[in-house]
Amino acid sequence: MRMASECYPCILDRAKFESDLVFSREEEKKAAVEELLDYMACHKGGVPALVGTQRERIIKRRSGERDPYRLLKEESNRVATDLLPVAGQFYENSDNKIEALIRIAAAANSMEFGVKGHEFNNSTFASVFLITLREQLHCDMAEVERRLKSFKNIFYLTDNAGEAIFDLFVIEKLVEMGKNVVIGSKSEPVLNDITADEISAMTSVQVVPTGDVVGTAREHLSPEATSLLESPDWLIFSKGMGNFETISEYDEILKGRLIYVFRAKCEPVAMKTNVPRGTLVASTI
Repeated sequence: MRMASECYPCILDRAKFESDLVFSREEEKKAAVEELLDYMACHKGGVPALVGTQRERIIKRRSGERDPYRLLKEESNRVATDLLPVAGQFYENSDNKIEALIRIAAAANSMEFGVKGHEFNNSTFASVFLITLREQLHCDMAEVERRLKSFKNIFYLTDNAGEAIFDLFVIEKLVEMGKNVVIGSKSEPVLNDITADEISAMTSVQVVPTGDVVGTAREHLSPEATSLLESPDWLIFSKGMGNFETISEYDEILKGRLIYVFRAKCEPVAMKTNVPRGTLVASTI
């Protein structure tokens, strides 16, 4: 997916959000945003997630903060852990267990900060989580079920902290169904994404680092992650808009074995998937 007109102000808005997290002086904030502006002026029409990656590198380098979202990530994990029994009860009460898992995975992708037009707050998520689980889901559920039943091996690409607590619940149920799951998570902190080290501390499931960029860009993957992504024996379960923005650049090679799961938080992604903005999505390619 390539930059749309709305992507430019969105990326800058998030730069301001992140600058407020790590800088105390206006001069520092302005300098970081201006460096990003210079970069964007020279890299028009790129992949939004990769332009966003450059934003992350600028702010981390200038601030000296390895993980600007660390405190928000920790808080998100606490919120999600407290809500996990709600997800568990929703799953147990559901007649269609696979649909329940997809709904849990999609609803959890609401846990995102700094996206222009998407309101999220850790302190209020508990009050809307059950409603979110029951929202309209844009999905060919029959095809999603067919793919999940057809593949024994699943490469599960994670997204945000907090959300990942629910992902581990989904993965646990997939393993109980007899699936062989490998988790793909970031090799270094980027945005509020869960890292491979962080999620490895929470699970015995194998975890493979997928690079230090927003999304899953082939040129930044390790040989191990590349092998899983390209093997015809593996279903790719891709969480979040960053993964959609990057993987959609090469998803033809994954046709028939890819499921995107996310909330369409921005207009360009919503338009690309032909859904109203804000919709929960499970898209098959």
